Amino acid sequence: MKLSEVGEFGLIDRLGALLGEPPEGETWIGDDAAVLRAPGGTILFTADLLVEGVHFDLAWTSPQDLGYKAVAVNCSDVAAMGGTPRRALVSLGVRQGIELAFLEDLYAGMRECSDAFGMAVVGGDVSRCDQLVVSVALLGNPAGRRVIERRGARPGDAICVTGTLGGAAAGLRLLKAGQPVPPALRAAHLRPVPRVREVEVLRRFLPNAMIDVSDGFAADLGHICDASGVGATVDAGRLPLIDAAGLPAGLDPLELALGGGEDYELCFTIVAERAEKAASEVEARTGTRVHLVGEVTEEAAGRVLVVDGVAQPLPGAGWDHLRP
Repeated sequence: MKLSEVGEFGLIDRLGALLGEPPEGETWIGDDAAVLRAPGGTILFTADLLVEGVHFDLAWTSPQDLGYKAVAVNCSDVAAMGGTPRRALVSLGVRQGIELAFLEDLYAGMRECSDAFGMAVVGGDVSRCDQLVVSVALLGNPAGRRVIERRGARPGDAICVTGTLGGAAAGLRLLKAGQPVPPALRAAHLRPVPRVREVEVLRRFLPNAMIDVSDGFAADLGHICDASGVGATVDAGRLPLIDAAGLPAGLDPLELALGGGEDYELCFTIVAERAEKAASEVEARTGTRVHLVGEVTEEAAGRVLVVDGVAQPLPGAGWDHLRP
């Protein structure tokens, strides 16, 4: 069925039905604005934009995967501040000729991710556009009053990262090249897992600074250093890299980890004495490993990567939306 056959309001009715019913006291799709129960205290508010041809390619991205990822990357932003995602608005720019079934599958993917992390899509907007655009704005709240920002890192802190780095970038490069993609790398690119559950455990150990790894580990650690006015030393041998076995020549796991981006793992700094206990507790409760990969230093020491015992500058390259 063509989108033109149901029109804007028919589409809104159909997509709204896919997102479930609001709890008592809330109003979702169907009015001028959503009515939500706001938790007391601080609210986190984030937004992310996915543009066809820039952030995704429908040649290898299913509508379900796209919907899932659009919500997941926003959940990751809230988790990176120590928070829990709650409610989201989704705005669509749709090109002419797009099938209604595609958009229903897109929203089914959003619903899947929302249900997985205990939040909901509660409304949004739709308009015609030259290419498909998916824009998500999400509200969340931290535990109590404490928000974990990028600016709290202190010299002596341990630098830690969850999960594995470089998988999303490897999956994307293989997909672009038309080469076979191992399932784990495909999932890393198409269905990143926001570390919401991990943060529920981690925040009890009071990280000083945190960021999600969306631009590449080196660039995102650099954002913490910039905001905190500190330096960093990272041991390349401790970084959780993907397995190079079976990968085509030219895919360097270290380069992918440092500059690939879209891993949506958490990079955080924490008082060194609490780091190992925090890591073991997160793994015990969620199954996700936390790796101690370096140390925060004084700003004058710069940003250093140690490879096989040799110190070199930590590269700052990563994804930049406005650079070719």
